[in-house]
Amino acid sequence: MSGDSRSRNWVIWGVAGVTAVWLGLSSAAAVTKTLRPSVALSLPVSNGFAYEARAAQASIAGDTPLQRVRITAAQRDDAKAALRREPLASTALTIAGLDRAQQGDGDAATKLIARANQVDKRQLIANAWLINHYGTAGRDKKVLALLDEALKVRPELSGRYMPAFAQALGNTETVNILYELLRRRPTWRADFWQAVSSNPAALSNAQVLRSRLLKAGEPLGPVDSLLMQAFIGAKRLDLAFRYAGNLPDLHDDSGNLIRNGSFDELPRLAPLDWELKSDGRVGAAIDEGRGTLEINAIAGASATAARQLVALQPGNYILFAKLGQASLTRGSEVVVHLVCAEENAANAARLDVTVTGDVEQSFTVPAGSTCRYYWVNLEFSALNATGPSLASIAELRIVPGRLKDQTPSANF
Repeated sequence: MSGDSRSRNWVIWGVAGVTAVWLGLSSAAAVTKTLRPSVALSLPVSNGFAYEARAAQASIAGDTPLQRVRITAAQRDDAKAALRREPLASTALTIAGLDRAQQGDGDAATKLIARANQVDKRQLIANAWLINHYGTAGRDKKVLALLDEALKVRPELSGRYMPAFAQALGNTETVNILYELLRRRPTWRADFWQAVSSNPAALSNAQVLRSRLLKAGEPLGPVDSLLMQAFIGAKRLDLAFRYAGNLPDLHDDSGNLIRNGSFDELPRLAPLDWELKSDGRVGAAIDEGRGTLEINAIAGASATAARQLVALQPGNYILFAKLGQASLTRGSEVVVHLVCAEENAANAARLDVTVTGDVEQSFTVPAGSTCRYYWVNLEFSALNATGPSLASIAELRIVPGRLKDQTPSANF
């Protein structure tokens, strides 16, 4: 392995290593607290686990980082004495392995410590050492499996390990490994996605990983909303739109670049679907039975009631809007705004259309535009109303420019 690869993997697993060391040492302390080796060894028949506890108490207990642990000859002899009496004494196996590592015999150390981990999955000192060993060697699959094992033993420590998992996802090579782990629905999966959503470097591979899990049968849920907000917050609108393939097709959306433009279903994944506002001043809700978006506001209020993110390539388009049967309250108005969602984009399209009835408005995204993603904002204003105001929208569509003899919808 090259020096660069070793450096990369140390960065990937650095957080895991630190946490694993802490976890392993806290486990060792617990072992030594439960036994009184000096008393046990004073008895005529010496207990193998007493030798093990004395060796652990003198070597790997306390707060010394695992990398700085030094096994003395006396501790090595105690570990050997323990193993002669109790061949499956996992902490003694670990101490023997640490001794071999200290002597420069890496192969023997790995075999002994891996054996300790195999004998007892609660042997977190062995788990910690192996995480560091395999991590610096670039054995990502081994590291993730060991981390998973540790969390099965101590699930309450999920929050300590998840930054390492999220950091690892920045490496494309770990996507397949994490996919296999997450398919088993481990207890730490919610903490994992929370950590990933806070790590911008992991978001691209997170989109790939989560999409694979959805295609394998997992349903859309809070995880997807969390990731979507992370994509939007990180200005990764491209990742947000790649997610669109995970949404079911809607029959009434045929040819419409706005999802759920007929308001026949509740939103599935905002803002690829409708993001509705409700703050006590302006509120919006979809009435599935009527197929309308119902908006309300107190007198004097004005705000975005609903919005959706759409992708538009350069070309000609037509916006269609249709009010519902409910009358628009006097003194209020609905305006459709189309604005670029990307910063520093050039030659973006802009549209502001007041909806007072059926609307058909052409617009163009210029050929030289560098804006790929746009917000479709439904603004509701009751600034001139004397009381609570209502509006109802039956349909909103954006379709590519059509031939003269084509019609976009039976509703128009």
